Amino acid sequence: MKLLDIYLLRRYLTSLLLSVVGLWLISVIVDLIERIDTFIDFNATPSQMLSYYFFHSPYWIILTLPIATLLGTLFALGNCARNLEITAMKAAGISLYRILAPVFACALLFSSLAFLFTDRVVPEATFRYNRILDHIRSHNHGDGSRKQVLLQDADNQFIFVRSYDAGNQRGHEVSWEWRPHNAVAQRLVARRMEWRQDRWLAIGGRLYHFDGERPHSTAFDTLALDRLTLRPADFARQRKKPEEMDYGELNTYIERAQANGEDAARHLVDLHLKISFPFTCFIMVLLGAPLAANARRAGFANSFGIGIFICFAFYSCVKAGQALGWNKLADPFLAAWLGNIIFVLLSLALLWRAHK
Repeated sequence: MKLLDIYLLRRYLTSLLLSVVGLWLISVIVDLIERIDTFIDFNATPSQMLSYYFFHSPYWIILTLPIATLLGTLFALGNCARNLEITAMKAAGISLYRILAPVFACALLFSSLAFLFTDRVVPEATFRYNRILDHIRSHNHGDGSRKQVLLQDADNQFIFVRSYDAGNQRGHEVSWEWRPHNAVAQRLVARRMEWRQDRWLAIGGRLYHFDGERPHSTAFDTLALDRLTLRPADFARQRKKPEEMDYGELNTYIERAQANGEDAARHLVDLHLKISFPFTCFIMVLLGAPLAANARRAGFANSFGIGIFICFAFYSCVKAGQALGWNKLADPFLAAWLGNIIFVLLSLALLWRAHK
């Protein structure tokens, strides 16, 4: 059996690799057709385009991995079935479960590696390709200047800047609030603020005080924001989106959002999807193996068509569960695992009914 295990694994891994590469190439070509106008209009350099596709590739790989694993399974085992190799193994007294055992073990290991890849590689790569695309769209003026900046500082301070000029370390149309006991104690509005001598200076504005029965305000030409501990780098730094965070970062983000009274249902579903989605690779193999192992006359085109149909149905279930979770019609955990639960039950039923 050791030789047969190695033989089947080699056939499976070869088909899997070809499927992954083929789907990755399709993704690149489709995206290039969609993005070519953007690259031309904003004068993107070849190095920027190469960097964009390099960092975008991990996202495409993990997104198409369930399709690749299913197609790899159908092609490898289907070819063995058509050549009567699996029939010969059964005639030698080897059960179908034992024949498929090394493929299932490899798929389970592959799903675990896919989770690590999703958690460690994809978020950082997504962050980088988004920054590259933003850089291209800003006509390559990537000096850290930003618009609509809202930050929270220590001691319940909140500051909003309409636009921030990183080169001059200057913010325009500034609004600052201090809420020591979850109630506004002071509020400041100013035309701009500047970083001078290691502190922020607000220029041309008014400071409002709400610490008495009658609120009052004072106008100023220049006022030091000594409470503010944020530095210029904090205003220039691009904040990560939830899809650019790993599991730990997203979990912390959700805890902070819930502590602030925000609705985090959408992010909770995405958090559970970070675990459930990579393990669809194992489920696709579990589903495709009994179908392919009992195939007799199905050719390459039929296997490809079956694979696409199954994956379309699976992604529809995943999206349906995601929508239910986002709209609070289902528990976030159940919403994220809905597609997996349905298809693992279907896979076990097919495996049970397969000719052993």
